[in-house]
Amino acid sequence: LSLGAAAAAAGGGTGGLLGLVSPAEALPVSTSAKTRQLSPADMAAIVEQDLVDRQFLVTANFTQEIYDEGCTFTDEVDSYGFDEFVRGTSLLFDASKSHVDLVGEVQADDSQVTFRFSEELCFNIPLLKPKVYLTGKVVLKRGQDGLITSYQEFWDQPIPDVLKTTHF
Repeated sequence: LSLGAAAAAAGGGTGGLLGLVSPAEALPVSTSAKTRQLSPADMAAIVEQDLVDRQFLVTANFTQEIYDEGCTFTDEVDSYGFDEFVRGTSLLFDASKSHVDLVGEVQADDSQVTFRFSEELCFNIPLLKPKVYLTGKVVLKRGQDGLITSYQEFWDQPIPDVLKTTHF
């Protein structure tokens, strides 16, 4: 669940949500060197660590060296550029009250990395801190150089059903 879905859950546009937290609190976008041509096993291990240990779906704290700077991040609501995903996700969710679980194993080959997840997301809206629950699958497509060029979420529930899980 990214910027657009959270805005829908909160009943407004992303501008209002993002204005609730100072841009200085957003994670900086890495400009570090890229790690290309990783084996599928190495790529799967990094993505698993990013998801399980760093909770990257709610923190945007992930190994940016394996992502192309032009990577697009798409959920069931909208698509985001690299910088927008990193900054927006880190502002949008209260990571201390959100949690993501890996369901099964991370699968990887030379063309993609996939995993299933379940998550409870707490939106960073002062006083309210609404939470939603959803499950789904992420597909990370790899380019010829082995970097991730696209991120796409496929939710198991339609958006209205996700919104019905809202609780405080």
